[in-house]
Amino acid sequence: MQLKGKVALITGASSGIGKAIAKLFAKEGAIVILTARNLDKLKLVQSEIKKNDGIACSYSMDITNREQIKEVVENVLEKYKKIDILVNDAGIARWGPIDEIDYEDFDEQVKVNLIGNFNCIKAVIPSMIGNKSGNIINIITSTVKNTKAKRVAYAASKYGQAGLSNAAHEDLKDKGISVIAIYPGKTNTPIHDLAKDDPSRKKMLDPMDVAKLILKAALIPVSDDIREFVINP
Repeated sequence: MQLKGKVALITGASSGIGKAIAKLFAKEGAIVILTARNLDKLKLVQSEIKKNDGIACSYSMDITNREQIKEVVENVLEKYKKIDILVNDAGIARWGPIDEIDYEDFDEQVKVNLIGNFNCIKAVIPSMIGNKSGNIINIITSTVKNTKAKRVAYAASKYGQAGLSNAAHEDLKDKGISVIAIYPGKTNTPIHDLAKDDPSRKKMLDPMDVAKLILKAALIPVSDDIREFVINP
C-alpha cells in the first residue's frame, strides 16, 4: 500500500497505459480519479477497481476543454481536499509524413498532446504549491528519443510535451513538486489496434510494465531531482 491515502488524478484512464496505472495505483492504496472523454469506459475501469476493494471515481473530461478540467479539479479538491499525483496519459496519434499530413490533424495533435497536458498541469499546481508537495508524471514517447518517418505531427506535439515537462520540472522543484517525464517504447495498447494481427505486437511493452515504472516515479521525492525515465521493450 505504497500510495495509501494519496489522491491520484489520471488522464486517459479508460484504456491502455492509463487503465493499467489506475488499477495499480488503486491496488497500492491510492484514491484514483479516473478521467477520459468516454465516461462509459471509465465506469468499467472503476467497477474493476471496486471489485478489488479499491477506491475510484470517474469524470468525463476532455483535456482540451479548460473549463471542464477546472470543474473536475474543483470537484476533486472539494471532496478530497488535495491532489497528490497527476498522471498525464491522455493523447492521440495519427501517422503521416509532412507532405501528406493535413493542417487539421497537425493542429489537433498539438492541441491534445501538448496544450492538453499544459492545461492539466496548470489546473492542479495551485493546490500542490499550496501544499508544498505533489508529483506530476507526463507520459511522452520514445519517439522523442528516436524520431522515425511518418510521425511529423505526433513527434512535434511530443517534443513540445517533453519541453513542457522539463521546463515545469525546473519551475516547480523548489516548490516541493516533482515533475517527471516517462518515455515508453512501443506499448501494446489500443493505439495499435489498426494492426491487430501484427506479430510485432507480441514484442511490445505490456501496459502494466509501464505502470510499474510510473508507480516508481510517483514515489520519488522532489529532492532527488529526477527529470525522466526511459523504458523500452
